[in-house]
Amino acid sequence: MNLNLDIDSLPPEQAEAVLTRLEAIKAQRAVENVLAHYVPYPRQEQFHNAGATHRERLLIAANQSGKSLAGGMECAMHATGRYPDWWRGRRFDKPTIGWGAGTTNETTRDTVQRILVGRPGQPGTGAIPKDAILELVSARGTPDLLDSIKIRHVSGGVSVIGLKSYQRGRESFQGETLDYLWFDEEPPADIYTEGLTRTNVNQGPVWVTFTPLLGMSEVVRRFLLEPSPGRSVTTMTLDAQGLPRVIRPDRRAGQNAVPGPPSHVEARLRLRARQCRPRHQCAAGVARPQKHPAHGALHRVGPGQVQELLAIGYSWR
Repeated sequence: MNLNLDIDSLPPEQAEAVLTRLEAIKAQRAVENVLAHYVPYPRQEQFHNAGATHRERLLIAANQSGKSLAGGMECAMHATGRYPDWWRGRRFDKPTIGWGAGTTNETTRDTVQRILVGRPGQPGTGAIPKDAILELVSARGTPDLLDSIKIRHVSGGVSVIGLKSYQRGRESFQGETLDYLWFDEEPPADIYTEGLTRTNVNQGPVWVTFTPLLGMSEVVRRFLLEPSPGRSVTTMTLDAQGLPRVIRPDRRAGQNAVPGPPSHVEARLRLRARQCRPRHQCAAGVARPQKHPAHGALHRVGPGQVQELLAIGYSWR
């Protein structure tokens, strides 16, 4: 289409058709470059920014609150080198090798892959801009699942994102040297450790985005009860309107930082809390004061806060 047309000189019917076509082109370009229009919520931005000073990061949030979107957008930035003006997180000025991992082959396809490249048959409608996708390499055994994505980096080189799933076991996470790794949903401890090892050479970032459905697992314990200057925890839930809401890390007695669970899950939540209480009480002795620059506040991760963080998973299941 000739975009130098003088629309005012056209007959009304023809001018309307041209404007309709231009709007369609504009909408299509937006769909095929979602990354350029990504504006994170404050807690998503806080999570991204923490990557500048923390190698290991956790975004713990309710379902449908944007945690996986944040994880996928960061993958796309590192793979393309296209960082927005607001970006204060870790940067790469060269092509990267990274992985995105999910629970099973199917969930990796339906979540990680969908967020990165779009649904099957719609490549370029995900976080990675269509004009940056060079090749989609298919995997074997699962329909429409990709093995890897080759991406044009702004430096002129080629980045690669490999897709992994926990169901393949720890051995499938061996061998490669990575610049970064994104775990979507909570990985088993041995897979998390193996994945972290893949980034040791480059001291690359590893981030996890999940709703805590597995209770006080080893990975949850690592982030919440084993303070380290290299780890950051960002928490987010949904308010009554369905918008992401902060869970304040400095919660004091009598201040409810987490919205109450729906009535139909209150009994189950009380049961879960009673079942978990002895373990949390035992863990209280290892909780230490911890400062997360991402939160900007000094707080103690103790049994009460751990319980309310784990409650996110039960409130929105």
